Amino acid sequence: MPCLENNSVMNYSDIFNFFMIILVIVSILTIFIKMPFHIILTSKVVNQDIKIDLNLRYMFNIININIPIYLRKVESKKKELKKSKRKLIKKLKSRKILARDVFAICRQLKKIDIEEFYSDVHIGNTNISITNFIYLFVNLIYGNLINIIDSNKFYMNIKPNFIENKLYIDFKIHVKPSIKNIIDILKAILIANKNSKKIKKEDKKYESNRINTKHHGNNA
Repeated sequence: MPCLENNSVMNYSDIFNFFMIILVIVSILTIFIKMPFHIILTSKVVNQDIKIDLNLRYMFNIININIPIYLRKVESKKKELKKSKRKLIKKLKSRKILARDVFAICRQLKKIDIEEFYSDVHIGNTNISITNFIYLFVNLIYGNLINIIDSNKFYMNIKPNFIENKLYIDFKIHVKPSIKNIIDILKAILIANKNSKKIKKEDKKYESNRINTKHHGNNA
């Protein structure tokens, strides 16, 4: 009897340890899933010089990746950028995306928490009408962004300069998507891509069916 009691106690302790291990694993996975990524995009534009930095942080900044992108005022680079833009425009034109897929992606993007949105613009041109047009255009964009963006820290400023030709932009956006947000966005993009390919195939099939292959009489 004592042996049986000892075995039963050992079995209960093993089961308890097993469930505790499972509970710890589930807790750790839940923390990692709910823990947000920190994606910080900053850019500075001073006339023709552009600097863009992308910073990715995760797990209490244990993972910290910084990706700098620099664009300089070089003619060859300008030509390359124009070519890449043309190729991108052609690809976008060739793709047909359903409106419902676009709205589905936008819905998922709206679920992402925005920590900070910062924009400081200084524009200047000796032509007063151009400066006024840009000033009004940027204010129009700002007005729409105020209604769309809901962030903890929010700053937008634009200052016109009618004396000298000048362009200065200081921009920063800090978003905190969770792993669930990222998975949902990827799902929405994959569905949109799948539907786009389906539409493309149907269009090709329709174009091929438009060709009349029937033989009309003897042309000999």
